[in-house]
Amino acid sequence: MDHVENSYITKHRQIIETLTAAMQEERLKPYDLLPSEKELCDQWQTSRSTVRKAMDQLADRGKIFRVPGKGSFVAFPKISHQTSQILSFSEKMKAQGLEVETKLILKEIIDPGEEIAATLNLTKPARALKIQRLRIVKGEPMALQTAFMPANICKNLMQEDLETKSLNRLFEEQCNIRLSRSDVWIEAPIVSKKEKLLLGNPRVPLFLAVVGVTFDENDTPVRFSRGLLRGDRIRLKISDSGVFELDYSTLLG
Repeated sequence: MDHVENSYITKHRQIIETLTAAMQEERLKPYDLLPSEKELCDQWQTSRSTVRKAMDQLADRGKIFRVPGKGSFVAFPKISHQTSQILSFSEKMKAQGLEVETKLILKEIIDPGEEIAATLNLTKPARALKIQRLRIVKGEPMALQTAFMPANICKNLMQEDLETKSLNRLFEEQCNIRLSRSDVWIEAPIVSKKEKLLLGNPRVPLFLAVVGVTFDENDTPVRFSRGLLRGDRIRLKISDSGVFELDYSTLLG
């Protein structure tokens, strides 16, 4: 397996990128057995903790899965979808005659983790904006949305009213950024106790995660977002034209 060698990135990230590239190029296929941790240590001349960190992150991203006593295997790719439509929770709900209340949970400037930095093409010491908002429909919390953007994307973005204005509109009106498309995929999320509490501790603990990367007209990634949705109230539908739609549902009471 060819190595991705780069002195500017950590060894465990080189392992991640090499294995990910092999999966994308189908040199590693779903259900293929991966080398053992010892074999990867020997191959990369690194410690077991470094290899384990890389494999843990690949497992967290759904790229691999583990079978106790047998090893690590390549997973089937997550369901993904590319769409030219920029999804907006508020606009989708309003289209169904439902008013959405938005509560700002936090806004801060952070040192981005590796996944966020890689997705937004950030290199140290670049920082990121983190904005988290709770969407409430008919008095019930429906979605918890977290967005990450390059910290230098817009001078006044953090001073804007983030409870009544959409990020899409602020991008265009305040940042002079024209959005072109979003790449969107669906995940089965791991939900923290805090997230469950913010979403109302639903009687039916069913959640969906919609993860997306939004690009500007120059095909530069400007936002990485994760929307955690109440699966007992909302369902996702893909139309014949291949566009995601949000349906508000009260089928489960």
